[in-house]
Amino acid sequence: MTGVNNGDNGDNRDNRQPGSPSKSPYEKSPHHVKHVFLGIGILAVLHCLLFLFPIGFFFISIAQIVYLLPAILVFNKKTGIVQGLLIGAGITFLVNAACFGLLVSGNLSL
Repeated sequence: MTGVNNGDNGDNRDNRQPGSPSKSPYEKSPHHVKHVFLGIGILAVLHCLLFLFPIGFFFISIAQIVYLLPAILVFNKKTGIVQGLLIGAGITFLVNAACFGLLVSGNLSL
C-alpha cells in the first residue's frame, strides 16, 4: 500500500520451480473455439434425433434434459465441448420460451 514494489504481488509466473509445468491449468487449448462449435453441433444432431419421436418437440425442455445430461457426463473432461452443449441448450431454451410466449399471447396460432 505504500507504493513500493517489493516483488510480492501474487504473480508467480516468473518464480516457477524447476520441473513445474509451464502451462497453467486455466489456460485454454488452441482448439477451444473449435471444441465449442463441435459441442453446439453435437447438440444440434441430438435435436435432429427428436424427429424419431415427434411428440418430443412439444416437450423439448424435458426431452432436452434427457439427452443433454448424459452428453455432458460423457464429455465432462472436454470443457470446450461442454460449453458448446450448454450454449446450445441456452439457445434452445430461449427459442422455446419465445415461441411459447408468442403462442400464449395469441400472435402465433397452430
